[in-house]
Amino acid sequence: MKRISTVALAVALPLVVAGCTPTASEDPSVGGPEGSAAPSASAMDQMLPPTTVTPADLEGTDVRVIRGTSLVLAVPDGTEADWTGTTADVAIAEFSPGGPSEGAVFRPGFIVREIGTTDATVTGPDGTTVAFTITVTEY
Repeated sequence: MKRISTVALAVALPLVVAGCTPTASEDPSVGGPEGSAAPSASAMDQMLPPTTVTPADLEGTDVRVIRGTSLVLAVPDGTEADWTGTTADVAIAEFSPGGPSEGAVFRPGFIVREIGTTDATVTGPDGTTVAFTITVTEY
C-alpha cells in the first residue's frame, strides 16, 4: 500500500505543480486582486518586421534595411517562384528566392547580412529587370 501511495504522489505532484503555473497564453495581469508584474520583453518580442516593397517601387531607389531584418518583395500571388535577383556584394545582402516550401508560400526577397551598401537587381516573370541599391544600417 505504501508503494502505491508513493507512485501516486510521484505522478500527481508534477501535475499539481504544472496546474499552478501560468501558461504562455494566460494573461498574468488578470487573476488576483493584487495583479502581477508584466513579464519583461524577450528578444523575440523585440524583433523588427521586414521591409516590404513592390518591385515597381524599387526602380532607381536606395532602400534602407535594418540589419537583422530582410527586404521582402510584394509580388502578385502565384508568381513568388518566378522572380530572380542578384546583389553585387553577397556579404552585405543576398537574394532569397520565393515559392512554396513545406506547405507555405514564401515571398522572394533579400537577406541582409552586414552593414554597407550594394547594388541589386530583381527580374520578374515577364523579364523586366529593376535595378536599385540596398543600404544596410544598424538602426
